[in-house]
Amino acid sequence: MTSLADKLVPESVKKLIPYQSARRIARGMTNKADHLWLNANELESCCQYGDEKQGVNSHYNRYPDFLPSDIADAYRCYCEQFYCEAMDHQLNDECEVMAVRGADEAIDLLVRTFCQPGNDQILVCPPTYGMYEFCADSLGVKTAVVPLTAEFQLDLAKIVPELEKTSIVFLCSPNNPTGNVLQQQDLLILLERTKDQALVVVDEAYIEFAPESSVVHLMAQYPHLIVIRTLSKAFGLAAIRVGFLIADQSVMSYVARLVAPYPIADPSAEIALKALTSSGLAQMQAQTTHLIEIRDWFINEVSQLPMVEKVYYSCTNFVLIRFKGQTNFYEYLLNKGIVARSPANEPSVKGCVRISIGSVNSMNKTLQVLQEYQ
Repeated sequence: MTSLADKLVPESVKKLIPYQSARRIARGMTNKADHLWLNANELESCCQYGDEKQGVNSHYNRYPDFLPSDIADAYRCYCEQFYCEAMDHQLNDECEVMAVRGADEAIDLLVRTFCQPGNDQILVCPPTYGMYEFCADSLGVKTAVVPLTAEFQLDLAKIVPELEKTSIVFLCSPNNPTGNVLQQQDLLILLERTKDQALVVVDEAYIEFAPESSVVHLMAQYPHLIVIRTLSKAFGLAAIRVGFLIADQSVMSYVARLVAPYPIADPSAEIALKALTSSGLAQMQAQTTHLIEIRDWFINEVSQLPMVEKVYYSCTNFVLIRFKGQTNFYEYLLNKGIVARSPANEPSVKGCVRISIGSVNSMNKTLQVLQEYQ
């Protein structure tokens, strides 16, 4: 049976033979420890750098797994335990998990796999994460833009006419920079309308702050639905650059052809695996609960300031604040040593500043600087 992915993927990708990296060649081999690895021009021993051996792993002389299945398997277990079981669902057997170098690589891979420059387009709904359009622009792929409504929800009436020309719809929920969750009923309508037309990607980078809004349980019913995740936010592991692509096998079979030979470095993989143990997940959940408490306290306090017009409800680790008047509060905070984010290039959030939620001390300092504004 021909899948939507089969219809959308360019012929050049269909014909593409994956690069046969050193570890890909060995896939499926048994007793790997008994083999001599003389195929990748590696040193057979690990060089010792500096005076201390501490921190130098004996296997760093070897290239890592070409697609780290141990991390993918651990993340799949996490998804099933914390999202699917809560909704009385399991991930479909046809659903696969791929570890990638952060959510940004997942976005780039999807555009490169399913969009042909000068022929295909993606669709985005701003204000939203800028990397969707950036990746498309960098590859010469057109972007159709359908802004969110005044309530920061999908404008389905304007999206539908664009679907016939669209290969991928990129959505972010909880959304960046607005912080809100997209209504699942709207997502269901969109999934029905796109079944034979476009892939729908839901970026769930902030899902640990609103786990009940996840759409992973819908993937069995809608194989053209793709979910992106990351360890950068709630897990607090932005530096290791590990994210995940969750998709039907029909989609993943093509994406896997374009993955770089060794996407995850061993040190990053080891940290990711520790984070996905039961103790690591318990720590993540505890720090997420604590951060939400700080966020809600900060929202309450900053909402009372006279120059604040509105603080938008947030399901993330940041808040979007709309200020009154003509003062550029992004610049004001920057001059006081507080680096926030200005989404002012989007008309619907002009006059807003996005502030990440840090420690109690960081938020107290930010609040104090705003209180001192004259």
